[in-house]
Amino acid sequence: MKQPFSDLVERLALSDEEALEIFQLDALGAIAGEVAHRPEVEILDALTIEAAELLGDVVLGRWVRAGPPAGRPLDLLLAGDFGAFEDALGRRIAEVA
Repeated sequence: MKQPFSDLVERLALSDEEALEIFQLDALGAIAGEVAHRPEVEILDALTIEAAELLGDVVLGRWVRAGPPAGRPLDLLLAGDFGAFEDALGRRIAEVA
């Protein structure tokens, strides 16, 4: 069974608290997989699958936390700036492709 939310959280090496904050979910809803109202989950899941194939899950998880404070990809996610995260991810993929 496809579980994009939990797969995405694992792929990006997010803590439970970070994932709940990023997608503005409550714990019970997240556990139940009630994320259909957050289309970003499906989009980011698809984008990060490609990145994980190129970089590897461990490197992708490290990249999310890399960089100066307020300049890390994680900070973009926490700020809800999914477009900027997508752009940063695209640049990272271009570096290795």
